[in-house]
Amino acid sequence: MKKTVVALIIVSAFTTTAAFAAGDAGTWYSGGKFGWSHYFDASTGSKALDNNSGSNHFDVDHDNVGGGIYTGYQINSWLAVEGGYDYLGNMQIKGHHSGAGATLKSQGIQMSLKASYAITPEWDLYGRAGAMGYRAESDVSGHNRFETGVRPLAAVGTEYAFNKNWAGRLEYQWVSNVGNANQIGVSADVSTVTAGLSYRFGQND
Repeated sequence: MKKTVVALIIVSAFTTTAAFAAGDAGTWYSGGKFGWSHYFDASTGSKALDNNSGSNHFDVDHDNVGGGIYTGYQINSWLAVEGGYDYLGNMQIKGHHSGAGATLKSQGIQMSLKASYAITPEWDLYGRAGAMGYRAESDVSGHNRFETGVRPLAAVGTEYAFNKNWAGRLEYQWVSNVGNANQIGVSADVSTVTAGLSYRFGQND
């Protein structure tokens, strides 16, 4: 009898705390994320080449930390609109033969649509597509320059609801061609892999 009572209590606890990976329609959520950024497909302008004796061979440190904050509105069970701020870290480009090379660091404000597909009531896969308004800053041989623009972004991820209010996510994001090599001396695509934690407001019991 005691075992049956304990089993019923455990089942009841799990059923009463079950949550959907996506929040309730018509509610808001906010969160933060932290992880790793990777710059790739980098190109350099004439300023960086001049500081490297005209050579286009560089030692590149592609990787750095990245992160951000975000907020979103859940339109329905599978679609949300999401915006936020991203810090994309920096990339170090060192020239050969004592060439000065360059540094590129970037950040931006993004907006995207987020579509989810439920695997279980608590776990889903999602994709995001939108755009980022960025600010890219370079330092080429002590000369600091910055440039702003808008670039497309795409992301894929997975999200798990711990309960009705809290959810965790793991995401890969790509932003195309941040920076303008002709204006600031260097540009690159930027990808990030981050882990995030979200809080959902106004969830129904």
